[in-house]
Amino acid sequence: MTFNNSKILITGGFGALGYNLIQYLTGNYNCSIHVIDNFSAGHTNFSNEVTFSYIDIGNTEKLNIFLKNYQPNYVFHLAAHFANQNSVDHPLSDISTNVVGLVNLFEAQRSNKELKKIIFASSSCVYGNSEIMTEDLQVSPHDTPYAINKYVGELYSKYYAEIHHIPVVSARIFNSYGPGEMPGQYRNVIPNFIKSALLNETINITGTGEETRDFTYVEDTIDLLIKLATSKYHRAEVFNGGTGTKLSIKNLAEEIIRLTESQSKIVFTEPRNWDHVKDRCSSIEKSQTLLGYHPSHDFRTGLAKTIDWIKGKL
Repeated sequence: MTFNNSKILITGGFGALGYNLIQYLTGNYNCSIHVIDNFSAGHTNFSNEVTFSYIDIGNTEKLNIFLKNYQPNYVFHLAAHFANQNSVDHPLSDISTNVVGLVNLFEAQRSNKELKKIIFASSSCVYGNSEIMTEDLQVSPHDTPYAINKYVGELYSKYYAEIHHIPVVSARIFNSYGPGEMPGQYRNVIPNFIKSALLNETINITGTGEETRDFTYVEDTIDLLIKLATSKYHRAEVFNGGTGTKLSIKNLAEEIIRLTESQSKIVFTEPRNWDHVKDRCSSIEKSQTLLGYHPSHDFRTGLAKTIDWIKGKL
C-alpha cells in the first residue's frame, strides 16, 4: 500500500510528531499534505512543504467550514492539549482540544466518502500505574484530565467506528522523544533536561529519580503510525508503541549530562501530587505480531541526535 496521490490531513502537524511525520511522508511519497495547527507547541517546526491552515480543532465552526471543503483520504490526528501538568492547570482547555476537538473531527468525517482511515494518537497515560501494560488490560485512568481524556478519545473512536462506520485505529504512544520538540513549561522531560544541561543549569527531578519510563525515539513512533495507517485494522483497535524497555529518570539525567559534557547538578524535589506512576513500560507483542513493528533506534544514539537538534535551536 502506498500514500502516493493521497490527500493527507495532519492535525497538530507542527508538533514533534507532525514534524517527523511530514519529513517521512515528503521524503517517501508523492502526496498532498494539509496541516491544521494552532501553534500551541510553537512555530519552530513550521514547514513550507505543506499546505497550512491556522485552526484550533476545538473551534467547531471553523473546523466544520474547513472540512466541508477538504476531504482527506487519511487523517493523522496528532493535535492535543499536551500534557499531564497542562491538563491539571487547565482542565477545560484539555476537554476542548482532546475531547471536543476529536468529536468535531469525527462528526465532520461522517460525510467524507473519500476517507480511508483516521489514526488517533492516544497515550500510555491511559494505563495509569498498571503493572502490566497490554492493550487488552481494562483501564480506568483518573490521575489527570489528560489521561482521562485520551481514554475518552479511545472510547469515542470505538463509538464512531461501530455506530457510524468511520475507519479509525488508535496508537498508545510511550514517551516519544527526538528532534522536533523544544523545551518548555509543559513539554517532555528529555528536551527540558537537555536545555538545562546545555546551559549548565540545575536539573530538577520530581521524585526519587528511580521512576522509570519507556522512552521511544520519534522515528520508531512514526513507523508505528505509518504501519497503522496501511494496516487492515479500522475498527478502533488499540496498539502500543514503546520499546518494551525502561530507563530510570536519574539515569536519563546522568546520560544527558555525560553527552552534553555539562556541569549541571541533579536536584531531587517533591513529586507532583498527581504523578503516582513509578514504572511505565510497554508490552509491544501485539504491535510486533500484527503490524511488524520493531523499534530499532538505540537510545543513546537517539538522545545524541536530540541534543544536537535542540542545541541548534537554542
